[in-house]
Amino acid sequence: MNKLIKKTLLLVPLVKKYVDSSHKIRTNLLENQKCLKELNSLIMASRSPGLFDSNKDFLTERLLAHPVKDPMPSITLVSECATEKPNSVAIADRLIRSYHKALEDEEHSSLKRDGEDLWTGLIRNELPELLETIDRKDPEKLAKYLREFGQSFVWFGGITSCVDGYNRNLDPQHVAVTYLDKIICLAEYLGILGFENPESGPWGDNLNVDINDLIFKIEKEIGIEVSPPLGIIHTDGVKAGKGLFHYRHINSLYSAIQIDKLSQQHGPICEFGGGLGMTAMYARRFGIMDYTLLDLPITCLLAGHYLLHAVGEDQVSLYGETLSDDDIKILPYWECLSIPDKSMELIVNQDSLPEISDNLINEYLKQIKRITKKYFLSINHECFHPRTVFNFVRSSTGYDPVSRSKCWVREGYIEEVYRIK
Repeated sequence: MNKLIKKTLLLVPLVKKYVDSSHKIRTNLLENQKCLKELNSLIMASRSPGLFDSNKDFLTERLLAHPVKDPMPSITLVSECATEKPNSVAIADRLIRSYHKALEDEEHSSLKRDGEDLWTGLIRNELPELLETIDRKDPEKLAKYLREFGQSFVWFGGITSCVDGYNRNLDPQHVAVTYLDKIICLAEYLGILGFENPESGPWGDNLNVDINDLIFKIEKEIGIEVSPPLGIIHTDGVKAGKGLFHYRHINSLYSAIQIDKLSQQHGPICEFGGGLGMTAMYARRFGIMDYTLLDLPITCLLAGHYLLHAVGEDQVSLYGETLSDDDIKILPYWECLSIPDKSMELIVNQDSLPEISDNLINEYLKQIKRITKKYFLSINHECFHPRTVFNFVRSSTGYDPVSRSKCWVREGYIEEVYRIK
């Protein structure tokens, strides 16, 4: 009876159209469910099944040297604000005097920036409030500004330790995983962890090690404490051992390890474009005392703020002050012209040369060759190819290539060592 009713109803055109449409929808639904099941299987078998909840997750994976298994590592992002220090105003006063002397002297320097580069635009567009605060010459206001600087996301990096443009997916756990990944890379470089192999395995296990134990082993291997000082500037990072680590702490620690290996006499060292000076801070823990930073006046001020608090007021010299051999010396970029011939054991540049004007690159390479006794270490990206350190050095003279390799802790960065003839 039911079959007869159904057969009769299907003779009605509208009913038949509805039934056919429903059948088609059901068939499509079953096919889509099958496709989703297959896609889910592919994701679970992919490099990082623990990541993929949305399209943004691909922005995390591109930064990682290791795959993320499901579930993700239980790591969280922690924030610690800067705190008021009893010597902050006195330090700010030193910074103001040094900065304004640098501005006065820059006009008379024979070495000047030519045209617009990445940092010229960044300073003008992103730091106008800082420039206005410095111009007021009020150390109390500057101390307060620097204490609050970098509390929220900035697209650029190098002068803060907050979440920055390194991360495109700002989910806190994803940010934390990218920072953890760098610690794992450092441990693999040091031989503390085995270097994972996607061909034969294991692959994806190292991200799940005990990070506190790992920091202990890193410190034992390299012989220094690696926890960065806190409370100087706002810091977003992952807690490990006694410290809170932003990704730039790991980058800087790795660079300091390379400096320690290349510097048989432990200095003098000169770094062109040192950012906040974190590499100089870690190098000092290795016993490298005579360290010179050359940078833009505004960056020198930010580095001075960080280092005067991090290593001590009596261990850092600013431009315009009496310079001591055992100090970290923070000087404007044109002061490279005043450094004596063959007085530096090693020159370092990271995150810098490809981002400045051609005239400065060529002049820096000329000065590096003049003032260096042994080596030039470069850790830079090649995003602006053919404007790369490799090509600029190759078009210069007096540099013998020693090594060129991928950087262990920085995806997309090239580490090069040149011997000065």
